Amino acid sequence: MKHFFKVIINEHAAQDIQKGVDFYNEKQDSLGTRFYTSSKATPKSLNKDALLYQIKYSSIRCVKVNNFPYLIHYSVNQKSNTVRVYSVIPTRKDPHTNWVR
Repeated sequence: MKHFFKVIINEHAAQDIQKGVDFYNEKQDSLGTRFYTSSKATPKSLNKDALLYQIKYSSIRCVKVNNFPYLIHYSVNQKSNTVRVYSVIPTRKDPHTNWVR
């Protein structure tokens, strides 16, 4: 039987998404909208696919945003059936960036 999880996007992750939208809107009209759509669709898919992605750091898993160089960092709590999204950061950013805030 497949688990279904409640996805919780924290405030910092929402801010990361908005920064990405702003960045892509400066580059090209409607590109920010495309980024927003992709960055929101990926966490929604985690409600059923959260355990498919490998653990990268401690208990943190990562999944790529479709069509954009961003990674979503999240954790899964199987006891409470929740997925908590911590950050949505560009893969080109400094690898020492603190992604859990």
